[in-house]
Amino acid sequence: MAFIDEIAPHAQRIHKEYGILASLVIAQAIHESNWGRSGLAVNGKNLFGVKGSYNGQSVTMRTTEYKNGAPYQINAAFRKYPSWYESLCDLANLYKNGVSWDRNKYKAVIGETDYKKAAKAVQSAGYATDPKYAEKVIATIQSNNLTKYDGKQPAKPSKSKAKQYTVKKATKGYVTAADAKASKNAKTTVKAGTYFVFNESGGMINVTTKAGVAGSWINPKEKKAPATKYHTVRPGDSLTKIAKKEGVSLASIKALNPSIENYNLIYPGQKIRVK
Repeated sequence: MAFIDEIAPHAQRIHKEYGILASLVIAQAIHESNWGRSGLAVNGKNLFGVKGSYNGQSVTMRTTEYKNGAPYQINAAFRKYPSWYESLCDLANLYKNGVSWDRNKYKAVIGETDYKKAAKAVQSAGYATDPKYAEKVIATIQSNNLTKYDGKQPAKPSKSKAKQYTVKKATKGYVTAADAKASKNAKTTVKAGTYFVFNESGGMINVTTKAGVAGSWINPKEKKAPATKYHTVRPGDSLTKIAKKEGVSLASIKALNPSIENYNLIYPGQKIRVK
C-alpha cells in the first residue's frame, strides 16, 4: 500500500485539475508498473508505458504487444521522466489533448464519474492492445478500494505557501537531478531571480516559475568557471610584474599561455591571459 500512498495525492490533484478519476489513474499505475517495481518504472520513472521520449530522454525496454488477440514481444523506446509525477501528468495531458490526428480521442474519459465506464472508455479509445485491459483495471480498483480517493480532491497548492529558492546568478539548468549533480547535459540557463521549488533530491533543486509544475534541476554547489581576463603588456612589464599586479601566480600565467615560447620575451601590446 506504500505505493498507493505515494502516488494518490498526485492522482487526486489530477482528478481536480483534469477531471480524470484518481482511482483510474492509480489503478493504471499499479497494473502497468507492477506497483512501481517494473524495469520501466525503476529505470525511466514511467508508470504507464508511454512510448517515445520526454525532453529528449528515453529508455529502451522489451514489451508485449497483441495482434489479432495473440501476444508477441518487441523492443521499444519509452519516455524517461525525472520522477513519477511527470509520468502521471503526461498521461493526464494525453487524455485531455488526445493525439494530433484526433484531439477528442479520449474525450469520454474526461469528466466521467463512473470508474467502470472510464476504464472501458480508455480501452475503447485504443489506449491498450490487451483485450482485457479495462477488465484488469476495474479489478484493481475494486480489490484495492481505490474509489475512496475519488471523493478527496485537495485544493491546488497556494503559490504564497510554496517553498521558494533564490538563484543569485544565472546558472545551468538540467533535465534530471543526476545530470545537475554531475554537471553534464545542460539543457537551459536559469536566470537570476526567485523561483518556486518543485522538488529536491540529493542536494539538487528543481526550480520552476509556476508552483506545482516541473522546471529545471540546478546544482546550488556547482562551481562557476572563472571569467576569462587578459592583460595588455606595457613597456617595462614582465610576467613576474604582471602576476603580482593581477594577484595570480607566475605558474598559472604560464599554464594559461602555452603558445608563448620564451616567457622572458614579451612585447608591448601583446595580450596575455591572466585568468
